[in-house]
Amino acid sequence: MCMKRTKIIYSVVAVVCAALMMVACSNDSDTTLTSQQKAIENYLTKSHKPALIDEYLVPESSEEQPQFYTHWGLDIFRYIATYYDEGREAWTTISKGTTFDINYTAYIFKSGQPTISDMFATNIAENIEELYKQYPDEEHIWEAKPMRITLGETALVSGLNKALEGCRIGDRIEVYLTYEAAYGKHYVGFVPSRSSVMWKIEILEAK
Repeated sequence: MCMKRTKIIYSVVAVVCAALMMVACSNDSDTTLTSQQKAIENYLTKSHKPALIDEYLVPESSEEQPQFYTHWGLDIFRYIATYYDEGREAWTTISKGTTFDINYTAYIFKSGQPTISDMFATNIAENIEELYKQYPDEEHIWEAKPMRITLGETALVSGLNKALEGCRIGDRIEVYLTYEAAYGKHYVGFVPSRSSVMWKIEILEAK
């Protein structure tokens, strides 16, 4: 009888320990996610040049052309630097099925302005040179030519797909993603697990 009780107790303890480990992992993920969300918002509203406001606050702004960011939930943030450019309303709007080219540089986002050492992918020639300085053992990973995208068909991280939709050919944009909207818990290329990322993108007409 004692042996049976002991086995039952051990089983209960094992289940409780497993549950506690899962809660601990979940809490760690939640903490990381919350920290990334706050870091992005703080950067955009305080340190970013120019400082940005939430799109929802634009009607209340006293500025004639307030610079703003758009966000979907708290995981995808987008800034369109060319939003007020003359003639932009005539530029082609990107929707699902639109084919276009981009020049881009992607960074691991920490809390402030991304630096050269934060880069992990690009198709800009001078930036490629810097990447090969950081990763001298790599060969032929990055190419200095526009990247062709058909929105909704080309394999992109979900957050980037969302942020590109509604932009226009000719736009220069910045996209900030928490790990949930980027690569998740996976270690991808030079991007560590649970990394927040930032993309600088110039949208070009497909040639």
